[in-house]
Amino acid sequence: MKKILKLVTYLIVLRFVISLFNENTSIKDQIDKLKEEITNLEINDLDKKIKDFQNKIDGFKDKNQES
Repeated sequence: MKKILKLVTYLIVLRFVISLFNENTSIKDQIDKLKEEITNLEINDLDKKIKDFQNKIDGFKDKNQES
């Protein structure tokens, strides 16, 4: 009877530990997805700033050529 109780306790503890590992990996996956989203947002923002800067430079070039 004691062996069965120990086995059941062991299995419960093992199941709990495995569920913790599964939760940990899902959190890591979520963190990785968020990092990718942040990177994409930063890249899009930088692209927009570069295009705006290039438009400003083109505008200055046009003004200088008209003079």
